[in-house]
Amino acid sequence: MKNAIVTLSLVGVLAFAGCATPDPDTDGRPKSPQEAATYNAQLAMAYMRQGNLAVARDKVERALIQDSQNATVQTTAGVIYERLGDDKKAESHYSTAMRLKPDDPEVLNYYGVYLCRKGRTKEGERLFLKAARNPAYRTPELAYNNAGLCLRNNAQFDGAEKYFQQALAIKPKFADALLQLADLSFERGRMTDAQALVQRYLGSQPANPQILWLGVRIERTLGNRAAADAYAKRLKNEFPKTEQTRALLDSERQSG
Repeated sequence: MKNAIVTLSLVGVLAFAGCATPDPDTDGRPKSPQEAATYNAQLAMAYMRQGNLAVARDKVERALIQDSQNATVQTTAGVIYERLGDDKKAESHYSTAMRLKPDDPEVLNYYGVYLCRKGRTKEGERLFLKAARNPAYRTPELAYNNAGLCLRNNAQFDGAEKYFQQALAIKPKFADALLQLADLSFERGRMTDAQALVQRYLGSQPANPQILWLGVRIERTLGNRAAADAYAKRLKNEFPKTEQTRALLDSERQSG
């Protein structure tokens, strides 16, 4: 699967329980240890996204001291330590979060992603399905999409396709599921299906380099030179410095 788009990542962010931002008192600080923990966990995620893992670790450790019984804080710690490459601590924090809130869809999704990245496909799939089937979960399509990614990474293509389709049955314009299903159809040689899915994507979503490069390859395989050239022109003009454009230029040099 040389060109497959199978990066396993959770679509969405941790939903911090209680409040989106801490309720500060008059001097700008959270009023309670629980609010302080929420605030520091939020900061930890923000610093992690900026690539400042040392500060992210400090913030999440402070949050754990302030409120170790908060499942979202424990999940945040799992995410941070996973990024730091400390699987022992990551596993411990994810497991603690599961013990505290065994039915929480956010906890299930994050732990499921971790398990799938570690090759524990069946365990991850089980958690994603548990999240998706929770009637209180507002975005079950995210869990089905994660299940599809998990299985696809393990070369279980029939199961992966089923989950992408389930995600789209819930949210027909879900961009990542459309992209994944189109790419998987291309990899499996079902070109007309892949072609229709690319067109469906571009009919409802802004273009990105992944979908345009996929469109180029599909139309080339089908022998539709004009359509392939149209996708290629868009890719070069709209995303000139991307990995996909470099791959396009390399392919043109090789064929020229």
